[in-house]
Amino acid sequence: MITMPELRFSVRRLLRAPGYALTVVLLLGLALAANGGVFSVLYGLLYKPLPFAGADGLVTVGARFLGIDGGLSVPMIEPIARDSRAVSDLTAFEQAYVSLEDETGARQATLRAARVEPALFGLLGTTPALGRLFVADDAREGAAPVVVLGWDTWQQRYAGAEDAIGKTVRLDGQDRRIVGVLPRGYAFPERATRLWLPLGFTAAQRAPERSGSFGTTYAIARLAADATPQTATEEVTTLARAMPGLAEAFGQGDAFAMEVKPLRSIWVGDSAPALRLMLLAVALVLLVTAANLCNLAIARALARRQELAVQAALGAGAGRQAGQAFVEALLPCAAAAAVGIGLQPVVLGLLRRFELVPDGTPQTIGLDAATLALTIALALLVASAMTLASLWLRRGDLHAAIRSSSTRQTGSRAAQRARQVLIVGQIALTAALLVGVGLLVRSSQRLLAQDVGFDRTNLLYAGLGRPAPAGSDPALTRARLDALLARARGLPGVVAVGAGSQVPFGENMNLSNFAPPGYDGAEDGQPAAYQSYVDDGYFAALGVTLRQGRAFTGEEVRNRLPVAIVDERFVARYLSGSDPIGARFRIGQPPQDGVEQPMRELTIVGVVPTAKQRALDENTDYPTIHQPRAAAAGSGMVVRTTVPPQTLVAPLGALYDEIAPDGARGQIVAMDGRIAESLVERTRLNALLQLLGISALVLACVGLYAVLAYAVRMRQGEFGVRMALGADTGRIVRGVLGQGLALVGAGLLVGGPLAYAATRLIAGQLFGVGPFDPVTLAGVAALLAITGVAACYLPARRAAGTDPVVALRQE
Repeated sequence: MITMPELRFSVRRLLRAPGYALTVVLLLGLALAANGGVFSVLYGLLYKPLPFAGADGLVTVGARFLGIDGGLSVPMIEPIARDSRAVSDLTAFEQAYVSLEDETGARQATLRAARVEPALFGLLGTTPALGRLFVADDAREGAAPVVVLGWDTWQQRYAGAEDAIGKTVRLDGQDRRIVGVLPRGYAFPERATRLWLPLGFTAAQRAPERSGSFGTTYAIARLAADATPQTATEEVTTLARAMPGLAEAFGQGDAFAMEVKPLRSIWVGDSAPALRLMLLAVALVLLVTAANLCNLAIARALARRQELAVQAALGAGAGRQAGQAFVEALLPCAAAAAVGIGLQPVVLGLLRRFELVPDGTPQTIGLDAATLALTIALALLVASAMTLASLWLRRGDLHAAIRSSSTRQTGSRAAQRARQVLIVGQIALTAALLVGVGLLVRSSQRLLAQDVGFDRTNLLYAGLGRPAPAGSDPALTRARLDALLARARGLPGVVAVGAGSQVPFGENMNLSNFAPPGYDGAEDGQPAAYQSYVDDGYFAALGVTLRQGRAFTGEEVRNRLPVAIVDERFVARYLSGSDPIGARFRIGQPPQDGVEQPMRELTIVGVVPTAKQRALDENTDYPTIHQPRAAAAGSGMVVRTTVPPQTLVAPLGALYDEIAPDGARGQIVAMDGRIAESLVERTRLNALLQLLGISALVLACVGLYAVLAYAVRMRQGEFGVRMALGADTGRIVRGVLGQGLALVGAGLLVGGPLAYAATRLIAGQLFGVGPFDPVTLAGVAALLAITGVAACYLPARRAAGTDPVVALRQE
């Protein structure tokens, strides 16, 4: 047991070596901050309890069709709720934006809202802070419109006054009576949700024949005690496939399946793999840091070897010396833990800035007991490793250590072996990290450089949004859209303008089933394609050159004639070897006023190149079918320019606001930016991983420098003799450089299997490069070699500059 005098002695010793203590505190503190910050996000998303009653037993129920998450078809809700034994209390919700308006109908703000079935609040165990929540009658057709406010909305608009209950608020042109207020911080489905509206479905929406139609409806339910998400998925898939409309749309194959997942999947999304990769990277940096600190501990123990030998000769037992060594390692590590805990909010802020932390989670993500425990445990482990490293060097001949008048030779071989092993480990871990980062960066470069199927230079995208308030005369919307496109063509630097319902690299993607030429109604389901509605200027503005046929005419667009332009993927798959122009096929149409529409026969008049639709890294292979239609609300406009497209963002926005002052326009952005946005998560993750890779490289370089500097200091006598006997400086420099590069080579050999394991973890994120990409492997090897030479240069020059007389006198 360590006594207070011994503790004070350890503190005094550390104060006499401030450089050592400060190095440990800073290096380890930064590494612990990075590990704790990433861990807190991963723990918060995947394991931290959700603030809902019985949240561990709640699940989401949705469909996955043709490789895409599709929410839940409304007609499926009632049969699943009635017949499922694996899930119960199934209730639906939708997310939306609503326009908050004043008495005249002028828009004041656009607010995030959720439409929920009345039973949802009961399933989540929600109680109102004021008033009441929805009841079944609120969702019936013809019911008086009501709304539940979020806490922040209540405070901002009504200053927290209780008489807000019963007042009306105008939303999307409709007056709604306020019936309740939710508690502070309530976050379902997102923390940004400000209003809740009752959700109900009409008889037409619930019709079984519409079960193949999917929109923005989602559902949650309670999982039965004897069920698992997997068994529930199998059961509800069977129930859903029995729906007649679904069988017609997808057949009896595997194109469609239901998916039951834990409730937290709503907020986790696709973030977990990236965060796990980040956690692995920061753990590698921590290991490299720990190796460096062990090297420091060895150097410190070596400098005190004679002193410790004298203590042992005077009766200090091994246990007491071990305890003293642990205290001296623990004190700076404890300070480092405090620094790491203090810096974790900074790390969390960085992760949020890089959008690696999902917004709107109901559970608080930040410093918590689990993160504190991890940080303290890691600090204890590093302190223990430093202690073991220093104790290992205390073995040996006690009398020889006491007799030694110099610390240079005593224990130098053991010290060198230990420090060399540590530096090889550092280089191996750094190599593995850099290979993984290099492959991800190369993948992003390949993705960004690939052909997207159209000319993306000098191209601007503008979301048309909602040009007129909800409920306005369709003629007003039509007139405003026509005016907007016409006047956009007159802006300086604009050469072409077009509009389409599904402009590439957006979220508004519409899949539709179709019957290609010669389709015989096979049981494995109809094929699907992206369905896009475009006007006669769309392809010219997008920079698409038709491979065959022609573009749409103005008459075809105005009258929505039954013609189509398909992409080369469609032709290769269904019309290979034949002339596509004039071929006919049938395609599903969107419902009109809630009524399902029959398939429509179209005649192909043109063929365009296959273009990327959803993202650069999409792994779907659906063809695209374009039909003629004038611009509509919710579609997008593409503007071809002769000037940098960014210069037209403000003029185009001002034009929209002038034509539709009470409208809600969408995003206006250069197409290059829109394309890059599809990879933003990958790009931001790569940037952070590159930062960690550079950190590991710097630490390894510092470690290599320290090892070689120590070796040169130990061999000063040898160098002095060699110089006195006529050895040239070049040979001595080459010898030191060779020693350093041998360590780098050993590190690369050891790092090979580690790099292989790292590439296995990221194989699914690679594009256009293999896990053994020679460019990446050669680049990492060259980088480490150059870094090794840089780290070796100063010790080598110091060795070559040894004064034989001074060196021999010191020996």
